[in-house]
Amino acid sequence: MLIKNVRESGWWQSNKAYLVDVGGGILTSTAQEKRGSLADSDDPLERKTLAAIKSGGYGTILGEGHPPKEVSGFYKLKEAPWILLMIAPGKAILAPIVRFRFYYFAIGAGFILLIIILIRVVTGRTVAAIREVSIAAEHVASGDYGKPLPVKTRDEVGELTSSFNSMVQQLKERMEMKEAMNLAMEVQQNLLPKKMPQIKGLEIAARSIYCDETGGDLYDFLEVDDGNGGRIGIVVGDVSGHGIPAALLMATVRAFLKSRVTQPGSSAEIISDVNRLITYDTGDTGQFMTLFYAVFDTGNKELQWVRAGHDPAIFYDPAKDEFKELNGYGMALGLDGKFKYRENMLDGLTMGQLLLIGTDGLWETQSQSGEMFGKDRIKALIKKNANASPAKILEAIISALREFQGLMKQEDDVTLAVIKVSE
Repeated sequence: MLIKNVRESGWWQSNKAYLVDVGGGILTSTAQEKRGSLADSDDPLERKTLAAIKSGGYGTILGEGHPPKEVSGFYKLKEAPWILLMIAPGKAILAPIVRFRFYYFAIGAGFILLIIILIRVVTGRTVAAIREVSIAAEHVASGDYGKPLPVKTRDEVGELTSSFNSMVQQLKERMEMKEAMNLAMEVQQNLLPKKMPQIKGLEIAARSIYCDETGGDLYDFLEVDDGNGGRIGIVVGDVSGHGIPAALLMATVRAFLKSRVTQPGSSAEIISDVNRLITYDTGDTGQFMTLFYAVFDTGNKELQWVRAGHDPAIFYDPAKDEFKELNGYGMALGLDGKFKYRENMLDGLTMGQLLLIGTDGLWETQSQSGEMFGKDRIKALIKKNANASPAKILEAIISALREFQGLMKQEDDVTLAVIKVSE
């Protein structure tokens, strides 16, 4: 009955069905050939199947080839001690598995492709945003700051773009400030004398070296001629602090001095009036300026000076091999508008005598070991180069200062003026 049902099912024409006992004896089959036992077969698949039947209740055996030419499957019946054996073409049996594998790989490949596309889309946006930042950075490097980049996301790329915008804005502001500082430096440099004055009986050299783009040191030459052509005012000043505020106060003092010396009055009166005007500007700012104002009268062989809180000038007489510091009573400008300054005088000037007026940045310059340059080194250089011109003495001092300083950064403005009494 079982074999009959198999025959009537219609699919047995391409498959073979056997009903065998546990020893492999064929009870009945759909095959055309008549055999008594599976053991009589030369088919390796049937022999492997017989061995499997003897060791188990059910199983599937694959034939030779890839895919196998035939596949056998057997099942031991519960109703009787018989085994139902089916042998079918491998392609037909494995077709569902092959189809499943195909669809499995196809779907897997589809998912992988979808993931790749998603990654490409996401990374494409990221790469595009980074490239946009890169292009903007190239424009910034060429001086084109452009507009801020749009922040399109809130992820790391968005943070990068936002940080880049902030950096560009800060860089733009710094460059604008740098340009303003350069302009201020140019203006301030133009305020300093472009050439040394030519006065009979005097040789003069002076220089300012600023530690920033702009500084608060000042030197200038003032026309205080009384008609005889032998008087000149030389001023050296040092504003507290550095940068633009110091430069502005320096320019203000210079303007007040140049205006005041055109009017009658002694050196002490000139400085007192300038101090009064400066105090109006400094107020409670805490700014002040030290100043040394010297007037040479070559006709009368006299030197007059007013010291407004400034370091004493260094006077050297080579004939006597003697140094003298020109002190004087007076406080810095801008502290007390009512303060009255005093005038000091040195007469009997002779040829070869030297005067050096400097700012504290000169002798307070430090070496890498922390040692200060000091006034003793300056005096030694003056003495060594006493027969040289003021320009040569100035160069010798600056050269020695640079060598002493080494790799140390200049922390303060340096200004010095060297005046020598000549024929």
